[in-house]
Amino acid sequence: MAEEKTGLQEETAVDEMPEDGDEAANEQEKLKEAINVDVEEVGTLRKKLTITVPADTLGERRSEQYSELKRDAVVPGFRKGHAPLKLIEKRFGDEVGGQLLSQLLGSSFMAAIDKVELKTVGDPLIWVNTPPENDKDGEPIDRLVSVDKAIDIIEMPEDGELTYACEVEVRPEFELPKLDGIAVEKPKIEIGDEDVQKQIDRLRSMRGQYVPVSDAVKEDDMIVADVTIKVGDDTLAEHKNSELHARPQFLSGIMMEDLGEKVTGKKAGDSVNLTAPIRDDHENLDYRGKTADIAVTIHDVKRLELPPVDQEFLESIGMDSEDELRGEIRQNLEAELDSVIKRGMRGQIGKYLLEETKLDIPEGLSRRQTERLVARRMVEMFQQGMSEQEVSKQVDELRARAGEDAVQELKLFFIMEKVAEEMETDVSDDEMNGAIAMMAQQQRRRFDRVRDDLAKGDGLTALYLQLRDDKILDELLEKATITEVDGPKKSSKSGGAKKKKAAGSAKKKKAAKSKDADE
Repeated sequence: MAEEKTGLQEETAVDEMPEDGDEAANEQEKLKEAINVDVEEVGTLRKKLTITVPADTLGERRSEQYSELKRDAVVPGFRKGHAPLKLIEKRFGDEVGGQLLSQLLGSSFMAAIDKVELKTVGDPLIWVNTPPENDKDGEPIDRLVSVDKAIDIIEMPEDGELTYACEVEVRPEFELPKLDGIAVEKPKIEIGDEDVQKQIDRLRSMRGQYVPVSDAVKEDDMIVADVTIKVGDDTLAEHKNSELHARPQFLSGIMMEDLGEKVTGKKAGDSVNLTAPIRDDHENLDYRGKTADIAVTIHDVKRLELPPVDQEFLESIGMDSEDELRGEIRQNLEAELDSVIKRGMRGQIGKYLLEETKLDIPEGLSRRQTERLVARRMVEMFQQGMSEQEVSKQVDELRARAGEDAVQELKLFFIMEKVAEEMETDVSDDEMNGAIAMMAQQQRRRFDRVRDDLAKGDGLTALYLQLRDDKILDELLEKATITEVDGPKKSSKSGGAKKKKAAGSAKKKKAAKSKDADE
């Protein structure tokens, strides 16, 4: 697969092209020759394209649409295919204009990047002119929106040419290192008591609940707060009763990196103020590069409460005793040990690719690139059986990191795109469904619920890329030079026994306390 196949690209390729492949290619080639494309550098790996579709091309496409409608439309008072063209135009004009705009935004963009020879990542964002959000009497604002939203805003011209501007992210040019014979170490690893305990804690966190507390905010607590974000005298956004965690948070396109530090130690009723830089790819051009002033008023403080490993908890996961639970978890972890070892070996391949590829990625990452990385990390963590709370925390930390770690991940993303193109690696629907089924089993959720959640954002694309990259890394491992080494040391059984004894003691104390309360 040469490039990441996006929703727009799939739709253009399947829905908007004629069935005959040669005819489709000819139409696209004709459009590529007809359009005019101006290219402008607007940021890190980002370009602005101004695309103009000439009037005669619009007229030709419009005539084709009306001809098809005239042949197939059923109009009262006329036999099928015999209604006057003028009546067809009057009756279906708006519908034809909307369909034509939808088709041309997709096909003209694909023709444009082909014409100027750009290798893009993802769908474009379209510049549109929209009313101000908070001041109905103010001046209209130019904003970047998705293609779907742009179709609802842009008006198809009745006469003349169609011109629109979009921003798109592009892949950097670089050479790949040698891919055969990569040196990889295969560690010998045993499952320890701390690994079992970590899995039990994950199960508990999946059933944990945030409960109100009266004391001061601690790290990772949830706050219910009103948030006002301003840029100078302009109110960028207002949020009432938002649920935020006491750690770096992303809200309305703004990364509040020191939110956790500011609210820690505060209580319900307190207010804090903080500032945050606005990225240079913000949808509002006037706000780019400026600083946002953020006011946070705390209404409630909530803390995650984990259920005890008692009989009720054990029964909820189908276990009769804690010993049975620990035994099954250990057995499952040992069964998955090969996968864990392979994951570590894949990581060594990734490290090699990063170190041996000459590719400089500036730190000015765009929000869309960062969000794609976030989606991929989320999929990877869910595949490893992490709880939603663990995933949420790590995702917030990833969003807050605009430094070397995020740059390295983006660099690896581009490297894997190029390796996939060279190796022609793809992922089937069956492989996608199998991975979703495994995630559903680990989260103890229904397959369709997990699939629907993935479909809401970039989850399905992220899962596709994760599976594709794993296939690439496994193929490189087959060609690698592998050496077996001793793995990291685990804690002794006595240490695990102490933990177990302490956990049992805590459970007895809680049970006694609960009994006293009932009495």
